[in-house]
Amino acid sequence: MIKTITQKRLERPTRILEAAARLMARYGYDKTTMEDIAREAGVSKGAIYLEWSSREDLFDDLFEHEMKKLILDVKSRIQSSIEEINVSNLYGITLSAMNSSRLISALYTRDGKILGDFVHRQDPNRYVHRLMLSKESITTLQQAGMLRSDLSADVLAYLFSLMALGVLSISSIIPEENAPPIEKTIDAISAMVQGGLVLPGTHGSILKETTLQMLDLMMSQYEKEE
Repeated sequence: MIKTITQKRLERPTRILEAAARLMARYGYDKTTMEDIAREAGVSKGAIYLEWSSREDLFDDLFEHEMKKLILDVKSRIQSSIEEINVSNLYGITLSAMNSSRLISALYTRDGKILGDFVHRQDPNRYVHRLMLSKESITTLQQAGMLRSDLSADVLAYLFSLMALGVLSISSIIPEENAPPIEKTIDAISAMVQGGLVLPGTHGSILKETTLQMLDLMMSQYEKEE
């Protein structure tokens, strides 16, 4: 079907943001110019300024765009999972989704090569903290009998973040060609969480429903910020 001029105009901001994401992942924030983005998106530089007043505004929206994509990705993976959702495979799903997004991985690991000066003008935690297993979330899971309670929520929150950071940054230390497939690594981490931290019991339907509600809330919060 041939798209109308109105449809193309409505799709243009997304096309520009996707172009900016590709260039930032390739060259980094500092080296990605508005001219480069316009060329990559197939629009004029003036068309970009019709949507954003500055380069900084565009990149602010870019990371919110990437976070919304990530939330939708996690939600889709949960809904399509044939396994019962528990803490361990939910953690694995989130890790896998985060790892598939180059810019989100860069935010979480504070990758200076990609983020450049962006980290000096924005706190990356503004974008990534909502996906973390916080102390409060872990306390709730412990009280529900899903996670062992002999370890403090502080320690468990730190441990989950430590594992996530390792998954997202290990390629900078061990080249991909010398490592097992990342999905197999994530599966192994999920198995360790299941065997060492998750308590036996059937909480799948409750956890799945609660997680999907949380993701919908996160998405609505981002939409309100637009």
